[in-house]
Amino acid sequence: MLDAGYWMLDPPTRPEFMSCSESSDNHPASSIEHPASGGWVGGICYPAFRMNGGRIFPRVVASVLLLAAVSEIAHSGEEESLQELVTRVGRARWTIDNSITLLADPREAWQARVDLTRSARHHVFISTFSWHNDTSGKAFRDILIDSLQQRKAEGIDLNIRVLVDASALFAFSRMFTSLEKTGARVRGFNRSTWGLTALYDGRMHDKIFIADGQTAILSGRNFSDDYYDFDNWWLDLGVQVEGSSVEDLQMIFLKSWEFTEFNRKAGRFLLPQEMLLHELQVFWRTGRFPNGNSPIEKFVNENYFPGRTEAPGSVPVAVLYDNPFMRRRAASTDLLVALADRAKDRIDLMTPFPNFEPPLTDALVSALERGVKVRLFTNSREAAIRSGPFLLAGYPTLIRLIEAGAEVWTWRGIFDLLHQIEESGCRPELMPPSALHGKMMLVDDELSIVHSSNFNIRSTYYNTEAGLAIHDRGFNQDLTELLAELIDFHDVEMDCGNGNGSPSIPELVSLLGPDDVSWMREELGGKQGFLDAWGVTW
Repeated sequence: MLDAGYWMLDPPTRPEFMSCSESSDNHPASSIEHPASGGWVGGICYPAFRMNGGRIFPRVVASVLLLAAVSEIAHSGEEESLQELVTRVGRARWTIDNSITLLADPREAWQARVDLTRSARHHVFISTFSWHNDTSGKAFRDILIDSLQQRKAEGIDLNIRVLVDASALFAFSRMFTSLEKTGARVRGFNRSTWGLTALYDGRMHDKIFIADGQTAILSGRNFSDDYYDFDNWWLDLGVQVEGSSVEDLQMIFLKSWEFTEFNRKAGRFLLPQEMLLHELQVFWRTGRFPNGNSPIEKFVNENYFPGRTEAPGSVPVAVLYDNPFMRRRAASTDLLVALADRAKDRIDLMTPFPNFEPPLTDALVSALERGVKVRLFTNSREAAIRSGPFLLAGYPTLIRLIEAGAEVWTWRGIFDLLHQIEESGCRPELMPPSALHGKMMLVDDELSIVHSSNFNIRSTYYNTEAGLAIHDRGFNQDLTELLAELIDFHDVEMDCGNGNGSPSIPELVSLLGPDDVSWMREELGGKQGFLDAWGVTW
């Protein structure tokens, strides 16, 4: 039975920090039982809060009762529900007090971030893989600067922290100088410091945006024109969420931040690598270092984890998080395999890089053999975000799925349409997307996953990734309608706005078939061995 001490803070009073046990025996590798002192998200312990006086209060009692039911049913021999499966395989907890909004339109995705930044009164936390020195990247940097200055004029010290993967921060670090001078803090995740190489080979690929501990956006969008240039943008998927699931995202960010802060200290140079890794793994698992110190404790208060008098909604949401520093293989990938294994009617997947690991491809093929309809949405050769081996690496997956009877839909891009628009002088408010960059899974119209993970080999073994599992038919319907719009996106006249002609949108998506298998095999040629040998690169 689950202990009630999972995530506790009710009502806002001064909490006492509680750490999870350091023992690896508490790590839920195959069990959904959680340690009494806290909870596990993505295989990582997130401490509970104990109120003064020692009594533990549930923030969302229904959430605890739901998880308790999950534990009881899992041990009773009855068939697992989808929520139970997510808890066990995805290493995640469910909260049921959330409101959610799908952010697919780049205008809405941009404005949501702007609105949250401008309304923030205490903090804005951002993690991202890359932040480009282009129009969109500089524009959002300046919005952060404006918000800092505005709050400072009001006597408020707005706490802005930005985590960018070290590889991208190195390339664009100069553009952050003005942001840091205004008072924001910017860090590179897992970077080389003090003459030492990075701690491990992982890259930060999660994209989390949090304002005042109340609202979060989770998506696959970085900060660049690729996502926010309305004339030439990649379709990505994001979810704006309010509710207790934001607490899990908050703790993920804070642990990532303190991980980075520790990595910057000169003391790192004095510790043997094995001891250093052990100390950081203990910290990530428990919230404390082996000596008992906790850099997280200062955040455990109502400013960072504010209480609520009313639930924002009633949507069940589970936060999925993968970090190769703590677990060699992503639980999210294992969850996709498990979901495909139990699917009964339909599976929809979207990813720009479909070089899946064999277990996932095998599970999809097995589903097809059971009569499950499987659809994969990805990019064509013309619209591929990365060409060369990055494109070729996905061909074996596509070939197997096509031969097994899956529908593989490829986005063809807008090159022909751009030529028509140039000739007509049309100036539409929003062009169709030039490529697909979204990452999602929809199973049986019951459970959907929106993620930063590409579900490929690199995301499975080398990246930090964050996603949401959502158990809501209304949200699932939104995704279903979006996919239908992609398939039907042709022979539609564009609204030019300026009245200069109305060019017809050409067919932007193609359904691959047996004839396409031939040219894919031809392009692969003798490169398969090379692609397999360097699979994690793609």
